[in-house]
Amino acid sequence: MNELEEQAKELLQALISVPFESCALITREFRDLPLSPGIYAVRHREHGLLYLGKAKKLRERFRGGHKACTWSWLNDYDHRDVAISFVPLSMLDVLKLGDELESILIHATQPPYNAKYPSRD
Repeated sequence: MNELEEQAKELLQALISVPFESCALITREFRDLPLSPGIYAVRHREHGLLYLGKAKKLRERFRGGHKACTWSWLNDYDHRDVAISFVPLSMLDVLKLGDELESILIHATQPPYNAKYPSRD
């Protein structure tokens, strides 16, 4: 396992180890999410990981609309059963490593709302 894969493994563990009750709730303003960059996971209380992604500004990523919120609504999930865990990253990490880290995480977990899994070639 290379250094980047090890970092991705640690990030994934951090994302899924957050108790559901401590995750940011789906709200109109997403005030529980920081304006800083990071990796995030949209999670369902019972079904687990729904979507993984990265953002330069976590709160703004969701305030502008997000397909994971729409798809969870279409799947008739109660909004109280869907929440967001996140791990802050530096802007440098997001710009330099974000795409590759995101790709490793998505390939490892294959969340159902990540419709297309980016190539790792």
